[in-house]
Amino acid sequence: MAKRVLLVRGGSLGRNTGLGAAHHNLVDLLENGKIEGWELAGVCEYPLEKTKNPISRIWQRWSAHPRRIAKEINRLVRNSQCDLVHITDQEQAHLMPQNCPVPGVITIHDLFHLFPARLQFSDEVIAVGDTKPGIVRRRDLHKLKAGINRANHLLCNSKHTLDAAMQHFPNVASRPLPLGIDSAKYHPDNNQLIQLELPDKCNLLVVGSNDPRKRMKFLCKVIAGLPDDISSQIHIHHVGNSSANSGLPAISEMIKHHGLDNWTIHGSSVSDEYLMTLRLRCEALLFPSVSEGFGYPPIESMAAGMPVVCANLPSHNELMPDGACIPADDADAWSLAIRSVVEDYQSRKPHQREPQLNLIEHAKNYDNTVFCHKVGEYYSSIIT
Repeated sequence: MAKRVLLVRGGSLGRNTGLGAAHHNLVDLLENGKIEGWELAGVCEYPLEKTKNPISRIWQRWSAHPRRIAKEINRLVRNSQCDLVHITDQEQAHLMPQNCPVPGVITIHDLFHLFPARLQFSDEVIAVGDTKPGIVRRRDLHKLKAGINRANHLLCNSKHTLDAAMQHFPNVASRPLPLGIDSAKYHPDNNQLIQLELPDKCNLLVVGSNDPRKRMKFLCKVIAGLPDDISSQIHIHHVGNSSANSGLPAISEMIKHHGLDNWTIHGSSVSDEYLMTLRLRCEALLFPSVSEGFGYPPIESMAAGMPVVCANLPSHNELMPDGACIPADDADAWSLAIRSVVEDYQSRKPHQREPQLNLIEHAKNYDNTVFCHKVGEYYSSIIT
């Protein structure tokens, strides 16, 4: 008889966010019987309502929802309908109840929001996480750390995150387990291109927000410093929130400051089909981020056969083939990498890039079939 796991989170993030995508993927796999020996006992969450009342939001997060979670866990356990509680990201760790009647596990995607740092890169200092949280956030962080310490197990999505978890929460058992994707979903043969008017140039894709750790400022500087014979051949396509953030100006202001006219901002609400078309028609993904929990954009791009120019920093560097990353703060190395992409583009007639089969095969290491097998083994080891 299958065991049952209750999945827990706070507000219901959508599939188009990293944490939301990971949660929905696990729900889908359990609902469809893909994790051997396990089925879904239920999902505890609440709809994210847009409200300007901060007291209401805090009450929901700190009081009402934790009480609902504890009550639901006790009800399910009494009725022999729950063997394990799984909180699907560390930002909801406060939901782990005191004296949980069944083992409780928390997925740790990253810890830089709980333990922020300032990283030095050449002449630039990058804040990874909020180094000066307000009084409410400080209280929230205290609750999150206490919740993690109440867990029986931590499931870390990278080796880097595992090291951080073992450092900050040494008394909680931890192990690594990379997240999974449906790699077939990204295969070029399984996607229909939509009509998009792209410049007749070497189109390059950037996916990510304007968070300082994503290093859009650095990338703008690199693009602006390219030789004319290279810069005249490229066009950048940015997908993500490009608004001003954490002291950074909006990306539109950055590209204006650097005099870049070869840049299109597509925004953060593009459809899956739209983004897949960009993946298949652009020459490479540029990913200069200095810190990621898992790093969906590189692995999804490789699953589509798309080359990735990626910073050699965790945890996204763990996803890349050996020797495929470049130093995060070496502008010359980034310039050379982009030049190489452009030269490859110019050498082909016609210019249309063929998917790289070796990258598609590499991405299969993170396919949901692998993920399901490891999750099933992990869950079973916890309750035996």
